[in-house]
Amino acid sequence: MTEKFGVMKIRKTFIILLAALFGIGLLARYAFRDIALDADLLRESLQRMPSVILENLEFEREISGDLWQVRIPLAERRGGRVEVRSIDVSRRMGNGREWYFRSAAGFYSEEAGSADLISLLGTLETGSRVLNLESPYLSWTGLETEESGSDFLFPRGLLIYDNEFLLTADAASIDEKGVILLDRGGVIKWTRDEGGAPY
Repeated sequence: MTEKFGVMKIRKTFIILLAALFGIGLLARYAFRDIALDADLLRESLQRMPSVILENLEFEREISGDLWQVRIPLAERRGGRVEVRSIDVSRRMGNGREWYFRSAAGFYSEEAGSADLISLLGTLETGSRVLNLESPYLSWTGLETEESGSDFLFPRGLLIYDNEFLLTADAASIDEKGVILLDRGGVIKWTRDEGGAPY
């Protein structure tokens, strides 16, 4: 009886070991298949997924000599649209200047290739000063045109200031070189007199 029990124990251990090896082999097969997936097939599959949530994303990319860094704590894909909660974007230009944007929320449409940011705060380094920027809404099409390049649009207003002035505009745009266009004019208020003293 003891010998029969020992044989059954060895047989049971062998079956468990065989099942474990089969499971590992199956997992390895699927892992290698997933690694070999075509990028377009993967993209199409992701677009068909009803919803995907990603956390703590960081991207870094060099575009035309400028280093762009993006940090997103939470992103949710719904169809062809990605919604983000909080986003930090920094741009270190080839000339050493930096732009920095922080937004409470944002949206990206893959089909349109556009991004919208809500409740935007930022800084823009120029040759001689650092400008602060605030806007309730930023829109970026990402599509370059001969007339405007790839502009950052502020259709709901823009506030730019530093320790010497305050500029408000109902609508504005900034091109990638930093040129600001006030689409419907604006108001500037100097906050220091000619001697540098605050008003």
